[in-house]
Amino acid sequence: MDLILASKKADKIIMEVEGVGGYYGWSSSQFPLLSQKKLAAGLFLLQPHAFVQPYYSVSSKIAYVCQGECIVGLISSEDSKEEVIKLQKGDTLPLTMKEVSWWYNDGESKLEIIFLGEYDDEYTPGEYCGFFLTGFTGILNGFSNELIAKSFHMTKPEIEKLIKEETSCNIIIKIKEDTKMPEPCNKNAKHELVFNLDSAEHCTVQVKNGGILSAVTCRNLPLLRDIGLSANHVVLEGGALFGPVFTADLSVQLSYVTKGSGRVQIVGPLRKVVLDTKVKEGELFFVPKFFPFVVEADEGGMEFFSVITSSKQVYGGLSGGKNSIWKAISPSVLEASLNVTESFKSKIAKGAVIAPPSTI
Repeated sequence: MDLILASKKADKIIMEVEGVGGYYGWSSSQFPLLSQKKLAAGLFLLQPHAFVQPYYSVSSKIAYVCQGECIVGLISSEDSKEEVIKLQKGDTLPLTMKEVSWWYNDGESKLEIIFLGEYDDEYTPGEYCGFFLTGFTGILNGFSNELIAKSFHMTKPEIEKLIKEETSCNIIIKIKEDTKMPEPCNKNAKHELVFNLDSAEHCTVQVKNGGILSAVTCRNLPLLRDIGLSANHVVLEGGALFGPVFTADLSVQLSYVTKGSGRVQIVGPLRKVVLDTKVKEGELFFVPKFFPFVVEADEGGMEFFSVITSSKQVYGGLSGGKNSIWKAISPSVLEASLNVTESFKSKIAKGAVIAPPSTI
């Protein structure tokens, strides 16, 4: 298996406006696996008051707010109804190919949002293809003024003025501070669309001096059933370990390092090590289906956000804890296979998918 399973930081500028922000991706030359596995990754970096004009995507994905806060507008093509949502650090937002969205950094600091998921088109393999409604690359500019004028019931001078103003406008613009943007919707609507992975109440696993695992699946966010994806966020303290685990279905995992650095090791069939490398903030790594992997944080700790191509997210545990495969195996089988006694099984039972730094 000759695959490049890890990548450096995003190397492709999809759009960028100096002093305002940009949208970035990973080129197929740097990380060819994305196009090979029909996955995609994109990164928004937006300065305060930056506004990304309305567009729709041809793929489903999950957005994760790495830092900052923003307002996002979602318009469904099925009912043409707009939902305006406030997003904060740690929020995950599933996005379907049916929706038009716009994004506005209403905070006072830089906004960083990573998009991970699958893609369904052949236009830009490994990247998210978007159709912008406005701006100099807006779809209106592709049609003749005569046809657009008829469609909008406007005169030719009116449509020419509209198109002229539109073509001088970037896709990402900076809005004046006194501009009144739409107010976010009620909390009930947000609860159905957003799940915060940084919230203590959403913690799945927590180990003292080790770290935290938080996950969102179709069980706690039903919308994920529609896009067939789930996500998790792992926070490891210095020297702590996550794994070994493997995806116990046909899903694969794409991960983005949101903070710190560490070591990732992935093992394939017949104990072949297919990846053993250091990763750091802003970089990606990929875990093939059924391949067990381990992540070890460096001294300063490490955090990473992952999207799994299954809405249920089923891991096979090869470490300790209540869901450990070792715990389920009969003692006589363990003894015959590993030449160990019941003491091994009792130690496994005390562990977890996250292990604190070794004191040995």
